[in-house]
Amino acid sequence: MQNNFENLESKPAAQFFSYAIPAILGMLLTSGIVIIDGLFIGNIIGKEGLASVNLTLPVFYLFLGTTIMIGVGGAVKAGHALGAENNTQADRHFTSTIVLAVIVITVLTLLCFLFMDPLLGKINTSQALSRFVKSYLGTILWFYPVMMMNIVFSIFLRAQGKPGLALFFDLMGNGLNIALDYFMIARWGMGLQGAALASGISVIVPMGCGIWYFLSGRSILRFVKFSWNWRVMAQILFNGSSEMMGQLSVGFTTWVFNLIILSRMGIDGVAAYTIVGYVAFVQIMVITGFAIGLGPIIGYSFGAGKTDHIKRIMNIALISGFVTGIICWVAVLFLSTTIAASFSRGSENIITFAESGFSLFAAAFLLNGFNILITTYFTSIGKAGISVVIASLRGLLLINGLVLILPRFMGDAGVWVSYPLSELMTLGFALMFLKKSYNSDKFTYKTKAGVPGTQKVKY
Repeated sequence: MQNNFENLESKPAAQFFSYAIPAILGMLLTSGIVIIDGLFIGNIIGKEGLASVNLTLPVFYLFLGTTIMIGVGGAVKAGHALGAENNTQADRHFTSTIVLAVIVITVLTLLCFLFMDPLLGKINTSQALSRFVKSYLGTILWFYPVMMMNIVFSIFLRAQGKPGLALFFDLMGNGLNIALDYFMIARWGMGLQGAALASGISVIVPMGCGIWYFLSGRSILRFVKFSWNWRVMAQILFNGSSEMMGQLSVGFTTWVFNLIILSRMGIDGVAAYTIVGYVAFVQIMVITGFAIGLGPIIGYSFGAGKTDHIKRIMNIALISGFVTGIICWVAVLFLSTTIAASFSRGSENIITFAESGFSLFAAAFLLNGFNILITTYFTSIGKAGISVVIASLRGLLLINGLVLILPRFMGDAGVWVSYPLSELMTLGFALMFLKKSYNSDKFTYKTKAGVPGTQKVKY
């Protein structure tokens, strides 16, 4: 385990990218699958299909936020223990996290099925889309537990220094998804139900591989006898709370944007917002790849007391995120019309919305990398409270406040500019927190011998 983290420590850029690149490839593959789904849905089912999938996203983000909260929260604790060479404690955290995830995700799924009709009433704001939404959500909900547990296993593969293996498992599932999309949507005409089945069935493969790996004896993290500990469970949930806040904020914000866009621009506007969402999803997946690569290194280095190394890695990550944002924003400036046309059968209304809004919306790409990576930093060092503040500002409070206010003064442009403006305002707070952390934070963790001790960390 130590070799996975320490053999490139003298070359921080090489170490960072050795973790980030497999994660980025995995995220790009995931976003590629989402985009392929969108291409099939948009060109075969039509704008109603695109809009309906978008309307179900708040439910997906509820599951995703809960899952990431548990997975990241447990992985942070396990990573700290591994860095302190306390494998026994790491195994306990791993086992507790898996059990907690199974219980919570199962209960959440059952609640969604029990209250399906009220749930559909909350997320579906158009009668014209009702049967599309019900067909998609009613099918894919069966597979959400599999999808979510696959994410948890992937998080722990990376936490123990196996990003390449997580990527390999994802590759198998993504390849299957493309094939199933073609047959179920294009060849067999199964509509949105086919799209949901393709996405769900394809995840069974990587989840099965994850279970096999952790039971095979090859994993550093192992299942041990489980005993319920409320204090540990609370710490896991708290450590991952900022990640949950981030995902729930995306779901709530999507719901708010859908309401406003439907009232101002109609179904064509929601379809255009769905398309720009695909573009943003790709950029976010790259930044998320950086964050996934960053988290285990920061967590392990923190547990091992290597605080100078943390600062070097952070600088590399922040620069990488900014450069990525520039590239993606420039691409959107020149390709917005082409992108919209490829998803919309050449619909003039949707293309018009895209041309007027995409470049404004995508300006957020220049800023969101800083906010996401700084959030990851604070989560990885156990400062979940600060992570929650940053995630709440950028994903919930500012963006929703702005999208409710700005359209009254700026028209439709106010919808699109809400996102970059909220990122800009958040960045001021995030940099303030980071500077304060670099200058004065004091962290407490176990020493390498596993004995409680205090590390006074000043960067």
